[in-house]
Amino acid sequence: MTTPSDPRRPAAENHGGTSGSTLALIGDLDYATSGDLLTRAAHALAAADGAHGLAVDCHRLAFIDSVGLSSLLQIRQDGAARGIAVRLVRIGPRLRRLLELTGTYDHLTAGAPRSEHG
Repeated sequence: MTTPSDPRRPAAENHGGTSGSTLALIGDLDYATSGDLLTRAAHALAAADGAHGLAVDCHRLAFIDSVGLSSLLQIRQDGAARGIAVRLVRIGPRLRRLLELTGTYDHLTAGAPRSEHG
């Protein structure tokens, strides 16, 4: 998938490899864009290798609201239902603060090496 023409619209790039699958988030994750992310995440989970799990790369995530956070939690829950570990990686300071304030940081980053936490 490619970056959309409107930089505020999210895009998700799926990458597979020997270390597992990655879903890279680009742009804003909010009420208007969460449905699209959930659809893309479902495809990524269907293609993910359960042995390696699915990493959600947040390095290029510009903005997230409460609905976006709910979507990330839903993706993790959907992965768990399939036996696939889902974890956030390359988390920026703003997202990290949101996750810490909401008590979801450890839940969404469990299993990620320290260097991937941003």
